[in-house]
Amino acid sequence: MTDILISDLESDIIFGVFGSGARLVEDRVMDRYGAKRHAVRAAFTELERRGLLVHRANRGVEVVDFTPDEVDELYEVRIVLETAAARQTPLPVQADILVKLKELAAQHEAAANESDFRLVFTLNKQFHELQFSTCGNTRLMTLIEEHARVAQTVRVVKYHDADHMRTVVEQHHQIIAAMAGANQEAYVQATFNHLPASAEEYRKTYETRFGLKRTA
Repeated sequence: MTDILISDLESDIIFGVFGSGARLVEDRVMDRYGAKRHAVRAAFTELERRGLLVHRANRGVEVVDFTPDEVDELYEVRIVLETAAARQTPLPVQADILVKLKELAAQHEAAANESDFRLVFTLNKQFHELQFSTCGNTRLMTLIEEHARVAQTVRVVKYHDADHMRTVVEQHHQIIAAMAGANQEAYVQATFNHLPASAEEYRKTYETRFGLKRTA
């Protein structure tokens, strides 16, 4: 039951059922998900470990609310980690991995066309976990997954944008094509190109939300 609660609560946080900065009250979460108190507390602990929740003194448990500068820093780290993994991935990757990546990319594209955004998110996560599993460095792969998990609420902010989703779909195909070839720099560039848009959109959304004006 705890694992299901963690998954359901994580998904609802990512997709804004509980917005940034929202306070999560144990009793309300228990009622909403039909969960026991010990399961709710365990879920809070795990989601805090994953970077989605934070425990604040005298305020309780809240959904993490990143500033745009914090998101920029997070994405700077993601760029370093993910391009490092791309740079040391032996190319071309194995044929069976390419087949699976193509299958995930096709399923992701179909889900995007149907606006099934929770499935889009799940398939995107599976695609990139498989992508970076080829780098040959387990510790690096773990760091990539940890930072991608923290960025989950940022990554979904452009899912409503059809043009963005078409770009994401095309970038997945570009990543696969690069992994099937022998040009390391082409693969590094394809990996880099896939990262910045969500961070840029998050800044725009944040500035609109708080009525901020960007200074030169």
